[in-house]
Amino acid sequence: MSFRHHPSQRCRLRAAILMTLALPVAALAAGAAHAQDAAQDGTAGSEPARTLDKIEVTGSRIKRSEVEGPSPVVMITGEDIKKQGYSTVAEALQTLTQFNGDVVGGEFNASSTQPDASFLNLRGMGVGYQLILLNGKRMTEYAASSGAASTGVSIGSIPAVVVERIEVLNGGASAIYGSDAVAGVVNIVTRDNWEGNHLRIRGGTTTNGGGDTGQFQFSGGKTWDRGNITYAFEQLNRNPIFSWQRGNIIRTGMNAPGNAGSDRPTFGLDSALMDGSYNGNYWLDSSGRLIHTDNVDAATAAAALAHTCRTMGSNYFPMYGSSSDALPSSCGNANYYDGDTLANKYNKTSAYVSGSFRFSDTVEAYGQLLVQRSKSEAAHRTSMYLYNSGDAYDVTLGKFEYWRALDPNEIGGAPMRIWEENTLSANLGVRGMIGDRFDWDASLSLSRDEMKSSWKQLITDRVHRYLFGEKVGDVNGAPLYQVDPSVLFNPVSPEQYASMVDTVRNRNLSQTAQAQFVLSGRLFSLPAGDVEMASVFEASHSKYELRPDRRSLSTYQGPDRTFNDTGVAGGGPRDRYGAGIEFRIPLLQRLVANVAGRWDKYDDISDVGDATTWQASLEWRPFDNLLLRASRQTSFMAPNIMWLYGEPVTNYDDYITNYYLCRVDGIDLGTTAGMTKCASEHHEAAWYVEGGNNSRLHEETATSNGLGIVWDVTDKLSLSADYWEIKLKGKSQYLDTATLMSENANCLLGRRVDGTAVDPNSGACAIYLDYVKRDAAGGVTEYFLDAINQAGVRTKGVDASLRYAWSIGTLGDFTLNAGYSRTLGYDVQIAAGDPWQDYMGCSYSSTHSCGNQPLAFRSRTNWTLGWNRDDWAASVYGYRNGGRVNYQASAFLPSYVQWNASVSKQITERVRLGLDVTNLFDSYGPKDRSMTWYPFYQNLYGIQGRAFYINLDIDF
Repeated sequence: MSFRHHPSQRCRLRAAILMTLALPVAALAAGAAHAQDAAQDGTAGSEPARTLDKIEVTGSRIKRSEVEGPSPVVMITGEDIKKQGYSTVAEALQTLTQFNGDVVGGEFNASSTQPDASFLNLRGMGVGYQLILLNGKRMTEYAASSGAASTGVSIGSIPAVVVERIEVLNGGASAIYGSDAVAGVVNIVTRDNWEGNHLRIRGGTTTNGGGDTGQFQFSGGKTWDRGNITYAFEQLNRNPIFSWQRGNIIRTGMNAPGNAGSDRPTFGLDSALMDGSYNGNYWLDSSGRLIHTDNVDAATAAAALAHTCRTMGSNYFPMYGSSSDALPSSCGNANYYDGDTLANKYNKTSAYVSGSFRFSDTVEAYGQLLVQRSKSEAAHRTSMYLYNSGDAYDVTLGKFEYWRALDPNEIGGAPMRIWEENTLSANLGVRGMIGDRFDWDASLSLSRDEMKSSWKQLITDRVHRYLFGEKVGDVNGAPLYQVDPSVLFNPVSPEQYASMVDTVRNRNLSQTAQAQFVLSGRLFSLPAGDVEMASVFEASHSKYELRPDRRSLSTYQGPDRTFNDTGVAGGGPRDRYGAGIEFRIPLLQRLVANVAGRWDKYDDISDVGDATTWQASLEWRPFDNLLLRASRQTSFMAPNIMWLYGEPVTNYDDYITNYYLCRVDGIDLGTTAGMTKCASEHHEAAWYVEGGNNSRLHEETATSNGLGIVWDVTDKLSLSADYWEIKLKGKSQYLDTATLMSENANCLLGRRVDGTAVDPNSGACAIYLDYVKRDAAGGVTEYFLDAINQAGVRTKGVDASLRYAWSIGTLGDFTLNAGYSRTLGYDVQIAAGDPWQDYMGCSYSSTHSCGNQPLAFRSRTNWTLGWNRDDWAASVYGYRNGGRVNYQASAFLPSYVQWNASVSKQITERVRLGLDVTNLFDSYGPKDRSMTWYPFYQNLYGIQGRAFYINLDIDF
């Protein structure tokens, strides 16, 4: 028996309408649309005929027969993911034209704090500003492993095998769904009500090395008179991609910019021993003695530096502060990043089951269960950098500062960090009918994400003991050592490195439980039709727990505390209650109004009490093939729960660049040479406090508008265009060190690097000046990092789509689908009363232009050309990312285009064999020569390169 849908009495086959990426269609008959997709898949005629009665569309709980409504909805089906050549949900969603935020890299990422987290960022509003639903129920936030960075719902926990379709609602929808639905809503709908079994085996590799992938999918289902069951299993294994495997774009060692072709290399992580007054360095001369650069002539100092570098290892070299310097100033190591993982290694095992049982013609029970277990590995560079943690003295040298970047090749390879993640999503409910007018649905759901991580971390007392020996006394409360110079600069063996590390273990948990009751149906009739209503009542309890290894806490004072690693502890609950109602009112035969309102109550430590949101829209169909729509709605965003409950962390930052003093000294930070000189001459260290039970955050509120048209020109050609705008007030933003130091300098000097005036008395400057403490000379003594509520963000743009189908006789049938999104404006207001700043031309460097670039690209386009003839099927999928500002905001980078292709053949009635090629032309993002530090490339363009996959599909 072939693998197919099974018709039900209530016609709950919402998957009957298959719309491809960025393709809203107004009036194509659902049966015709399905037949066309079936033909493309080579399965035409394999499914029983059926009639579409009602469907549930994301953006409304009212069930209706129209395909398009007042807000545009993009749909990606499970088959689309296959046709586009992707293995995962994240890979497919990353090419959405509306996904133009700064995390476009998708699932090919490596992170020491959020491994394989796949976040969305619609409209550049940020992670967390789009509501992610699984079968209409909230998913819990990703259990970030450490740090105070923003978090949200990761789509990386959804296996492709369970996906029936993904609906992406563009625009605010808090009046329907509550918090987070600011930039859009993504509803991932899983398979149900299937008959038959299907096996898919997929394997592939990249042409440049790494990323070998193996995928096994088994899915099936069984139906009977009173119920059904659907099941699926997926195993996905992917090898890592290392920096050395992408030497064509991620250049390290002596091939890195600043080193290649130069006799004055400037790139590398430096190592040095400096006196405590920062007046000069100590180097080993050929006799093994330490000499101070202030006590000898320049040539002697340079010779000692060269000898020191040779002593440390073959990959260390005398490094210059800039190419214009006459002599080198430190020992550099450009191979520090060789073992860096550009894409993590991971193994994911997923299992899914869903089913329903009809007690009677009017009452039915249903449920879904999705579980996934994954293991990821990535390089952990923080365990490859040694220094004296805190003040230190030597009996001969006095106070000193020492730091050293280890070469991964000398310690047996870069240390790896391991994460084990367990996710669970469960949904149980009962639904039924009241008479022939109302439907009701009562459900309980649980979403849980638990992450455990472990790795070999340097331990403070072990590092100090190896580098400096046992202390022989104290000076001003700091340890006094009798340092052996040869130890500081000799190679570090794998055994010596192992003596400095120990295994640390973290555990984090994020969980959301929700109860929901929905009542919908026809209220009464008007001359133009029935007035329909849907109401919802919800209650949920969430909790977030961060439990790092106690030795990594800043409050831990034991000698075995972790070195160069500070964990963030904390956690707390959030209770939420909500009630909403919406109406669909036919005002005239071809004019329909939709109105909705909702009230939400939050109980946590933040300043959020309750929020009321509303939504109003119009649908006008002057002709059967033309839809005009307009909408206006309000939305809100509750504070990030991690920002609320993370405990304060006190830490020591030994790598601050004091941009204020650089600019006072006249260094031009608008140039590469100036930035290099600044980092060299005004490198400082200071204590800082990060986070800490931030109850000051309040909710963010937004107003959005939409205006659009959907036109079925013919039964084979459909077009759509929509204008949208969003204005957000009170946007929360977490300050990072570089941004804070740059903005603080702007406020102190009254101007930006590019000369733009800055008002020192503005609300923004009040924040930036208060968060940095300086001494009389302008040095940083202490600073603070925290999330703050900014005054606002406003953005606007247009979306457009096209769908066309045609046939050329014996040459086969063709389809063309295309989508386009362009952001027309993006303005930011830091504090109330400040002028709005145009961020469209900002760089993504925190020290240039506006401080950051929320938009990855101003425009994005995608397209799919499909072909079907007899047993053959093929498609070409491509997307284009528009140009963007370079790192130093000095020029625009060109656009980037990627093509994927797939072809398959029905070998027998039950077996299909196919080939997918992603990144057909092995293209990479444009080179940004203004980016002068590793990796010299923006990973958001993708680092995989060309990849080939063989697919075998079997129905049985």
